[in-house]
Amino acid sequence: MSIEFSSTKAYYFSTRDLLIMAVLAALGGVSSTYINTIGDASQAALGFPGATQWAAGLHTIWIVLAMGILRKTGSGTVMGILKGGVELMNGNSHGVIILLINLIAGLMVDFGFFIFRDKRSIAPYLVAGALSAGSNVIVFQLFATLPANIVAMSAILILTVVAAISGVIFSGFAPFYLVNTLVKANVVKLPEKPTQSRKVGWAILSGVLALAVLLTIFLRTSLRGTHTITIAGDVANPYEFPSPNFSPELVTRQMEYRGLPSEYNGYPLWIVIDHGQPAPAANTLLIEAADGYAFFISIDELKTNPNILVVQQGRGKNATFDIVGPESSKAWVRNVVELTLSITQTLTIQAPNGEILSFNPDDWLLEMDSTQVILPSGSQKLQGVPVWKIVEPLVIDQGQTMIHLKAEAETRTYPWIEIKDDDQLRIFTVIEESGVSFALGTMTGELYLYPLIAVEVE
Repeated sequence: MSIEFSSTKAYYFSTRDLLIMAVLAALGGVSSTYINTIGDASQAALGFPGATQWAAGLHTIWIVLAMGILRKTGSGTVMGILKGGVELMNGNSHGVIILLINLIAGLMVDFGFFIFRDKRSIAPYLVAGALSAGSNVIVFQLFATLPANIVAMSAILILTVVAAISGVIFSGFAPFYLVNTLVKANVVKLPEKPTQSRKVGWAILSGVLALAVLLTIFLRTSLRGTHTITIAGDVANPYEFPSPNFSPELVTRQMEYRGLPSEYNGYPLWIVIDHGQPAPAANTLLIEAADGYAFFISIDELKTNPNILVVQQGRGKNATFDIVGPESSKAWVRNVVELTLSITQTLTIQAPNGEILSFNPDDWLLEMDSTQVILPSGSQKLQGVPVWKIVEPLVIDQGQTMIHLKAEAETRTYPWIEIKDDDQLRIFTVIEESGVSFALGTMTGELYLYPLIAVEVE
């Protein structure tokens, strides 16, 4: 049995076309979360520019694969939109920007195939793979916190080249040989002729390019931060920064962000927070951005890491502010609108020997990923750690150990062998002005227990 994609359908995309794109987009959107985790781990291990981009082609392989099967201009764009939507719903930390990143990647795949008349050769696959993977770096930098200097520009060029090479390998060679294997196995039958004229193709590409430009302008405008930052929470002196009565010293720091070495000029964040007179017990700082993204850092790191800065972009009413320098790249936040001090409550963990330990979210920043979780007060983007990673050091008998997660009126129990290596089940940290609490849920947004008050390993 073979899957045939006819060019004589009443609609441009047949039902089968849309189905194959939906399936590939779902696979691509979900897998990108894990690819990002692998990329971050490789960056931490290797520590040089481009270390996160060796896998860039794995993000766009699905788009090229769909185009290789369908051979219709516009398939790449539709795939990009669908894949971006899946990533957004799956809690991608870039927020709505991920839609633009995938839209441009899809446009590049469409263009890479369109310029070649012989779409059965390997050339369109290689060009589409290189352009789509390399575009991810360029589009992301439109919204990134980077000063315009020659060092940063050179680093961006390095990242783009590495990403393009990754695209050639993973989004070029791999889809080409996979599609041809499916054709030889009579699983897929490719159309013999182009499904539209060159004029129609150019019209589609021009329309998508116009859409991408408009979306870029809209996102850069709508996601723009405020010209002041609110310092709030457990502080005796809430205020707006910058303040006419407070002028901290501007400092310069040399740092790297995701492998990009750059020079940053900004205000030490601890000095900005200290002016608000934080409560002695306050130990967590929540950083909130204009697009709803939020992450936190500990007050201990804030006091001991001199590289954490408030960097100003623009002047006067056009000014916006970014946070740079935290140990976790997830706490480098663009377009910051509010900084909230709070007191983290303890989540107790009872070991099999009866010893009482505590879960400190500050110790797990590098293991956290974010997603939208529906709490009683509404949907919030929360950061969570896999349960199995937290309790693994306490497991003695892998076959008999049980994990009890407790709320006030309910307990959920899981056998260790059932949750081991399960990255979906997570303990999420809920930070509000009233304080910090914990929730048990999944990366798909399901809420199981809230507030979570204890974990018992037996």
